Amino acid sequence: MAAYQLIRAPVTVNGDDISAAEYQRLLNIRQQELASQYGVELATQLANSDILKNDVIESLVRQKIQTQLASELNMAVSDDQVSDAFANTEAFQVDGKFDKDTYLNVLSANGYTHQSFLAEQKTREALMQMESGIANSAFVVKAMADRYQALGRQVRSVQFKQFNAVDFRSEVEISDDELNEYYTEHQAQYMSDEQIQVNYLLITLDDLAKEQLVSDEDVQSAYDSYLTEVGESETREISHILFADGDKEAEANAALERLNAGESFADLATELSDDPGSAEFGGSLGALLPDVYVPEFYDAAMALTEAGQISGLVETQYGIHLIRLDSLDAVEPDSLDDKRDELVAELKRKKAQDEILLLKTQVADEAFAADNIASVADTFAVEVQQSDLFGRTGGKGYFAEPDVVSAAFTSEVVDDGLISNVVKLSDGSILAMQKADYQPEEIQPLEDVIDSVREALTTQKATELMTAAIETELAEHNTDADGWSDTVDVQRTSTDVPSVVRNKAFELPKPAEGKKSIAATTGEDTAYLVAVTDVFEAENDETNSDTSIAKQEQAAGAYQNQMFYNIARNAADVKVRNF
Repeated sequence: MAAYQLIRAPVTVNGDDISAAEYQRLLNIRQQELASQYGVELATQLANSDILKNDVIESLVRQKIQTQLASELNMAVSDDQVSDAFANTEAFQVDGKFDKDTYLNVLSANGYTHQSFLAEQKTREALMQMESGIANSAFVVKAMADRYQALGRQVRSVQFKQFNAVDFRSEVEISDDELNEYYTEHQAQYMSDEQIQVNYLLITLDDLAKEQLVSDEDVQSAYDSYLTEVGESETREISHILFADGDKEAEANAALERLNAGESFADLATELSDDPGSAEFGGSLGALLPDVYVPEFYDAAMALTEAGQISGLVETQYGIHLIRLDSLDAVEPDSLDDKRDELVAELKRKKAQDEILLLKTQVADEAFAADNIASVADTFAVEVQQSDLFGRTGGKGYFAEPDVVSAAFTSEVVDDGLISNVVKLSDGSILAMQKADYQPEEIQPLEDVIDSVREALTTQKATELMTAAIETELAEHNTDADGWSDTVDVQRTSTDVPSVVRNKAFELPKPAEGKKSIAATTGEDTAYLVAVTDVFEAENDETNSDTSIAKQEQAAGAYQNQMFYNIARNAADVKVRNF
């Protein structure tokens, strides 16, 4: 019995279980979709989030409820109907025909058996029948569709006037009492940042590397690896002639004699080679790549050292080959003397990286037992340094790194005065710290923030003056005053007026003959007065009437399906368990 069958169902809907296997299958699919859409790194962060898990559960609940509804409505699909569809599925075909082995392999790769896949497809087809039936029951009255089309084609004549709060700043007057009152009412906006200053010890990767010892044997080993890398970076173009049938050795020797006599390798490959894929290209195989050719062939090709050089007879499981090195783009390696300083520095850094992992644990153990960071620093023969004050948004240098800031502002450091956890820095160094000073968040005195208070109050009063000006002009109902635009004819999709103006224009009632409908938009910095002077109803285009009806029926069908589901979902007994 599979392990998941022993796990209690994570979700039950109206008494029907949703199995752990169903949950895991859909979760895997969603995780793969995330990886495809956002890349592996971000997908990994999102893959196990509660948001994704809840989305998977809700999708399964929806499917289960819809399945139950389809059953209640006697929606059913036969095995033959579904099986016929399998035969026409390209993923299950080989050379255009249904292939049973391919079908079973595809199912297995996606966590299905034939029985479970058949059941799922029958359920899916039944759901499609149900949704189609519900959607098709929706209808739209032609008069409604015509009215909808007419509204979409309607044209409105519009005027507007823009108001900007900044234009009223010069009129603002602020007294000392108003400043004090605003400051008192908004003190929460004028809090100083919480800040901490720390004493810290730092063990840098660079300092640790300087202390590492590197032997001549270490350097030679590193140089040998370097030579291997250089060798692997060279590019070799090769050709071959293959003798796979008959008296292979005799034929290969005869060909080799002809090559030595000066005949063209490419011509002989075209004439003699039993490798049709390369023969038509004069035997060319292109670049020699590792792990592509059998070892005997690869080693013989690697042994060739000059362009144009031809191997002796090379026997492999495929026959006997003659191999030619067509070109060699080799990199000349540095000498050991020239490379020594670089190799020593690299070796020391690698050793330091290994050692600092051990030191991180040792520092953490010492810090846990110590009351003062100075004693920990003495143990590791480093100096205690002191940072500047910094807040939760970070400071300078190492104290801008999020992990350092997070470690500094723990309650153990701030409240208890303990030494922080040891933090590994972005450059590989390690750091531990202890509180030296702490300044909690507090209200800043008015004299320290008076410029900010004055600016905020000026902006507020300018907005109030703008609003008052709008109300005055709105009462006058005069679109001939300064600042009003010329009349513009707009539709719902027009872009030649600001969108807020267009939207407000289509909210206003149609004006009485000889009158105007006027209203104001809202906005803190910018607002508009909008006037509709006329409304023109467009003639319906009968050629688009059927399209309009079809679109509205589609929307109505989707809405009806959603309403049908919502009613069932609200009434459903859904139990989600911890798992």
